[in-house]
Amino acid sequence: MNSDQELLLKCRSGIKDAFYELVSPHLAKAYRIAFTILRSHHDAEDAVQNSLLEAYRAIMENKEIHNFSAWFHQLIVHRSIDLARKHLKEKNYAEITDILSFIPDHKNLPIDDLIDKEYKGELISYILRLDMKYRIVIVLHYYHDMKISDIAKLLNIKEGTVKSRLFQARNLLYRYYQLDRKEELH
Repeated sequence: MNSDQELLLKCRSGIKDAFYELVSPHLAKAYRIAFTILRSHHDAEDAVQNSLLEAYRAIMENKEIHNFSAWFHQLIVHRSIDLARKHLKEKNYAEITDILSFIPDHKNLPIDDLIDKEYKGELISYILRLDMKYRIVIVLHYYHDMKISDIAKLLNIKEGTVKSRLFQARNLLYRYYQLDRKEELH
């Protein structure tokens, strides 16, 4: 029995610290996923909190959970999408500099870091312009290294739909890039 399964059993037997031990390794990634989908710190916190409550309820109701990490991150994505749909008309965009802190950095020379941050900031601004269905697949695939098959399962869509959305999203990102370059020339 793996440690997650042991912690699930401890939770169900009433050991309060077991739930914290179970979820704490997943909270940072859960928050990053929620924030990337929702583009709001407040909404991301709500999505994580809602997911934690739902996870606790599911555990206490003896829901069969084989891979807690995958199940919990799927729950985060679904609760984030629910909140995004709920707040569709709201325009709460985070500063691009806030988002940059969630993208893993690779150690380079200081000038490389500066150029890299400028590029990432520009790319993030383009990603934030995308419709949610494109933004989600781009973020999950490129920033969270999820496979197309895993994204399809997570979003309950076909793999071909994921591939199509990735293709369309990349085309839109390139179009945004070209439009910005044309504006700079004029």
